[in-house]
Amino acid sequence: MKTSSNKNIGIKEIAERAKVSTGPVDKVLNNRGGVSKATRERILQAIKDLGYKPNILASRLKSARDYTIAVLIPEATDMIPFWSAHNTGFEEALKEVSPFGINISILTFEQNNEASFKLRVDEVIGESFDGIFMVPVFHDQTIRLLEHCENLNVPVIFFDSNLPGLSNISFIGNHSKDSGYMAANLLDYIISKKGDILIASIEREEDNHVQFSAREEGFLAYFENSGRRIEKFTDNTGSEEVIGKNISAIFMNNPHLEGIFIVNGIDKIAAAITAEQKLNYRIIGYDLVDKNIQMLKDGAIDFLISQQPQKQAYQGIKLFYDLLILKKTIAPSYFLPLDIVMRANIDYYRFL
Repeated sequence: MKTSSNKNIGIKEIAERAKVSTGPVDKVLNNRGGVSKATRERILQAIKDLGYKPNILASRLKSARDYTIAVLIPEATDMIPFWSAHNTGFEEALKEVSPFGINISILTFEQNNEASFKLRVDEVIGESFDGIFMVPVFHDQTIRLLEHCENLNVPVIFFDSNLPGLSNISFIGNHSKDSGYMAANLLDYIISKKGDILIASIEREEDNHVQFSAREEGFLAYFENSGRRIEKFTDNTGSEEVIGKNISAIFMNNPHLEGIFIVNGIDKIAAAITAEQKLNYRIIGYDLVDKNIQMLKDGAIDFLISQQPQKQAYQGIKLFYDLLILKKTIAPSYFLPLDIVMRANIDYYRFL
């Protein structure tokens, strides 16, 4: 019979219910070994029957242990405003976890500058942190930091972008390949069966090609053996004027083109397409930043896939709470839902 009150339930009451001494109960509650499987099962059943919930705050006050998490994240700029959205998630998470002694130290770096990233890695290595929450933009420096953390048993969680096969304990963000597959599925529904498709991207040497390549891989996987004609356009200038000229030439030479999947840089590529040209095409891309949202409302973009940066930040910091305070084992990856946002629902979309 489950009790409805947790007020007078403690180790003694659980031990009496399970017919064991208080020692094994303490070990089970603190996830320590030295308890037989049969005894552990009896204790867990007693905990369930009594409706016991541990007073984590009381435990925290008793231990008086503080934890600091280093957050390595690209700095938000006018050119790349995406990274500012994470701040809301960090702020909301801290409201919940700071009473338990968890704090964060945000270390920003220039997204396309490896030397800037290296300086932050040096800073983290030179100080003492209890966890690292990071965007692994540069491979070699990321490995250097991971090796340092592994030697000190400091947990590292990646967010937004993932580099498979490394020693980080977890990742939180979108599944890039599946997001590309979903984008293809959507375009397949809304353009004619004979319509051609353009995959467009802006490519810089410093970009995270793993993430962008995975999006494109998923997109192409959907249309494998479909007979659809798919063309690619890659810009390496970042100039709306240059993009506009090249895109216009593609439109002129491809009268059957109907759909455009923009892997990255939709703020520049969609902006380079004139309103008159847009009438003939359906466009889907990524990121709910202010400029993209306005283009969505104006009809310059049809669909945006949200990477949910606020949730990445919020849930990522909460993972450190699970790990450091609750002593839980966390999963190797946490893939956030793939949300499709359009003009009809943008005003109702919950960012966190």
